[in-house]
This record gives sequence, C-alpha cells and structure tokens, in this order.
Amino acid sequence: MSKRLRNLGELAEAAGLKVAGMAPAEPETALLPRLQRRTEEGRVTPFEERDPAVRLAPERLLPGCRSIVVIGLPHNSPESHLLPEGPGPRGKVARCALGPDYHLLLKTRAERLLELIEKELSGALRGRVLVDRSPLVERELARLAGLGMIGENCTLINPDCGSYLALGTILLDQKLEPDSPLVESCLRCGRCREACPTGALLEPYLIDPHRCLSYITQAPGIVPAAVRPLLGNLLYGCDRCQEVCPQNRHLEGAPAETASPEGYALLPAQPLLLPLLRMTRKEFARTVGPTAAGWRGKSILQRNAVIALGNSGDGSAVPALAEIVEKDPRPLLRLHAAWALGRLGGRQARRCLEKQLHREEERAVSEELRAALERCVP
Repeated sequence: MSKRLRNLGELAEAAGLKVAGMAPAEPETALLPRLQRRTEEGRVTPFEERDPAVRLAPERLLPGCRSIVVIGLPHNSPESHLLPEGPGPRGKVARCALGPDYHLLLKTRAERLLELIEKELSGALRGRVLVDRSPLVERELARLAGLGMIGENCTLINPDCGSYLALGTILLDQKLEPDSPLVESCLRCGRCREACPTGALLEPYLIDPHRCLSYITQAPGIVPAAVRPLLGNLLYGCDRCQEVCPQNRHLEGAPAETASPEGYALLPAQPLLLPLLRMTRKEFARTVGPTAAGWRGKSILQRNAVIALGNSGDGSAVPALAEIVEKDPRPLLRLHAAWALGRLGGRQARRCLEKQLHREEERAVSEELRAALERCVP
C-alpha cells in the first residue's frame, strides 16, 4: 500500500526547487521498444547509456527502489546576463550554460529535499540523488510525475517554466503515491521542426541527436565541414527549437534563478569571440569553468569560437585566426581556423594559408588548408 506525500510541493520550495512531482518506479512497457528502436537506428550519443533495459531499471541504481521524485530547476534567461563591452563579433550561449552550473545547484537542492522528505516520512528511508549522469529517462519520468508534457522537439514543457528546465531525480525505497500526468499536450504547430537548421527533428517526437547543433557544439573532434556554416555563432548548446515554441513566449525577460559567485564574471549570453581565442586556463577556470559549459574544456569552446568567426563575415578576425593557423600547437584549432580563413577570404588570409601549407605536418590540417585555399577569394 502506497503513502501519499501531500506536501511535496512545499518541501521542494523549501529546498529551493521550482517544480517537483512523484513518479512510479515501474517503467511503462511501451517505452522499451522506442528505446530499442533508437539504439538500432544509431540515435544514441556517447553521453548516454546504450542499454535500453538499464534506462528503465531504477532498482539497479537503488536496490528496492519503489518511488521516484522528479525535480526541476529553470535555466537562466539571456536578459539576466549583460553583454560584455567592446566591439567585434559575438557568439551565442544557450540558456543552460548561463550562470553557475545547474548540475551542482540541482544536486545540492535535491539533497536538501531528500533530507526534508526523510524527516516527513516515518520509519527508515533510503534515497539516492541523480542529476545529469543518470541513465534513467528523465523526461518521461517527469511527464509521469505531472511536471509537463513532451513537445514535438522532444523537450519537456512545464506550464510555468516552459522547456527551459533542468531535471533531476531522487530514488526512494518507499512506495509513495505517484502524481498524475498532465492532460495538456503539445500544440503540434511544427515550428520547432521548421526552425532546426540541420533537420535533426526527423518527425514529431523523433530526434537524431547527431544532427542536433546542441550536441555538435559539445561533441569532441572535427566538426563536419557541411555543418560548420549551420552553427552560425553558437558556442555552446542551441535553443532554436525552444525559442520558436509558442509555449515559451511567456518566459521572455524572466529573472535569473541564481547569481554569479562573488568575484566571478561568468560566461555571458553573447560573449565577444576574439577574447575567447586568447583566454588562458586561469581565465577559463574563472569564467566558463563554473558554468554547465565548463566540463567540455577550453579547446572545444575555442574550436566553436573559431567556427563562429568564420561565419561572422568580419574581416577583423583574420589576424587572430592567422595566428592560430601559424602558431597554435593544437591541430584541432589549426584545422578549423584554416576553414574560417578560407570562408572570410582576403589577401592576408590567403597568404597565411599558402605559407602554412608548406609547413604543416598534420595530414588532416593540410587537407583543410588546401580546401580553404580553393574557396579563399583574395
């Protein structure tokens, strides 16, 4: 027989969480075939658990798991992060990376909520907090917990917070009465699919993550040449399918959920690109490191900044890109900078590409230099 935790919302609010709901620990049988199809079609990223059965087995994470609390924390809005001063091309950072790392915030508040639940329930209680690295299907659990509906773009849409919401779970070994899923459904207007530059949204509720720009900004290695122009000025993440969603319109201008740590100037929503190329490890640790983008490291962020400069059409970026091509010890940066120079063009860009082609020892970079020279217009 299950108990009812009637004041879960109040406990969550006391822990600093905007939304919380109770989901059953037993997975829906219809979900396994969908996950298996996803695996068979190669739509699983290296960041995810590959075994569908594991994604539906909370008892493997907490033996005796009988209930799951699903929690949510809204992402900061771009309006809450002022633009850095100075001229020059700018990049764009998704909401999830604005402000202190939401993973840490969510984990701390989830642990506080677990303490409050332990005090509320009589008898022994075992629980486990899972944030981000959980193999469980969080969005489906959030839907079952009544936190929102699944949109055509595969995001969870909460009535109050929209789709800009970070999710986490708390596994419990007590049977608690689950909440009911919401009756509302996605408007199915198709705007998210129309807005996706790469066609990653193959059909309603079906996404190819390998074509998703958010994934591509975080994936290691070389960004395919055909995809680079589609990235535009993205540095980390992509909100395009969410920005056009009618059910996110009421969120414009929402205040920041959290403030930056004292003495830190975190990654803004539209940072200047050229300073990112000169960023030291210490500067990265102070600005990007404490955000959700910090885990990806300085080289990936700079790779994306180089691509954004190539897409900017701004010739003032040529000297900085030429310096990377000629002096940077990282082949990944030299390769993308060569592409960016070929895209921007001009005499200085062409001279740099020709000069480096005679010195370059990395085969992949040499091939990119040749391709860039074919495109480069003096």
